[in-house]
Amino acid sequence: MRIAYFDCSSGVSGDMILASLLDAGLDFEYLKKELGKLKLAGYKLSKRKITKSGFAALKFDVIFSKTSSRLKERPLGEIKNIINKSGLSSKVKTLALKIFENIADAECAVHNIPKNRIHFHEIGSTDSLVDIVGFAIAFEHLNIDKVYASSINLGSGVVKTEHGLLPVPAPVTSVLLKGVPIYSGEDRFELTTPTGAGILKTVADSFGFMPLMSVETIGTAAGTFEAIQQPNILRVFLGQSAKELDYDTDSVIVIQTNIDDMNMVGTEHMMEEIFAAGALDVYFAPVYMKKSRMGILLSAITKKENLKKVIDAVFQETTTLGVRVFEAGRYKLPRFFKKINTEYGSMNIKIGKSGNKIITSSPEYRDARLLARKNNVALRRIYEVARQK
Repeated sequence: MRIAYFDCSSGVSGDMILASLLDAGLDFEYLKKELGKLKLAGYKLSKRKITKSGFAALKFDVIFSKTSSRLKERPLGEIKNIINKSGLSSKVKTLALKIFENIADAECAVHNIPKNRIHFHEIGSTDSLVDIVGFAIAFEHLNIDKVYASSINLGSGVVKTEHGLLPVPAPVTSVLLKGVPIYSGEDRFELTTPTGAGILKTVADSFGFMPLMSVETIGTAAGTFEAIQQPNILRVFLGQSAKELDYDTDSVIVIQTNIDDMNMVGTEHMMEEIFAAGALDVYFAPVYMKKSRMGILLSAITKKENLKKVIDAVFQETTTLGVRVFEAGRYKLPRFFKKINTEYGSMNIKIGKSGNKIITSSPEYRDARLLARKNNVALRRIYEVARQK
């Protein structure tokens, strides 16, 4: 399986995505030939190597003739016609249209108008069409199966649009990136554009840590502005998934706090409430705190979508005044449950695999406890019988 991972520590835009893929091996002449099937006139494509904060990167531009205008307001219907009437492959058309549809949905949410009345301004311009359709062409030509991306740097400040000056992130970008890990830095300009957000939100399987992969090539794209905090570049890593390990990957949020001023009698209830709020795991560890006081380190692991609920439960059930939050990557064995029948009744076995090989298996604790109580036997007896199956 071929993977593309985008490092968006300096944001992401449509032209940077395309530039990174060109730098990673996409044939420039092939791209120009395929984009010519859109029948758009008055522009030419340019690519050149430059440096950003001392790092070599590829700059990709759409250059317009003196008689052509970059900005052209196009309704969604016109964009669909341009793509559908082209000679592009069905796969390229489908992906490009899906990206535009997702951006249109975000525009509808921002402006509170139906999709058939959406008129794209910056997104409808020829260079945005080139970026989005160009990405779809690259996706097919480079045989990319899955896309992953890091957390996304938005930039800050304001951005000039057809609607005037808007705060960064622009409203459409904000809607597109719902559910995606995002952050802002000190750079006072737009680092992530609606086009870049729309492309990655449409195709990325997940956002966070790099998946386990064998990297074949790396493409580096240059942004327009000079960033303060880091080089204004976008990197893409192309390669194969590490099938020999056959791990699943994802990212979680770890919430931690130190507690030394509450009665620990209620720790069982505290744990149950934090689990009920959506935590994947909760655990305590004894720690020595200031003035050599004994305390506990409370740790809760959760998915991003349950972060607020879990934090609320921690504040509700403990005396802490603050928590630490950080993202962590996970490598997981693919798992499944198998129901078995024993002399004491049926129960589930949790099995972890790597490829076709079973690495671990264990009885589901709740099932085992239920059978032990029902049959009035020791819990360890249920485990012994289950492991013989």
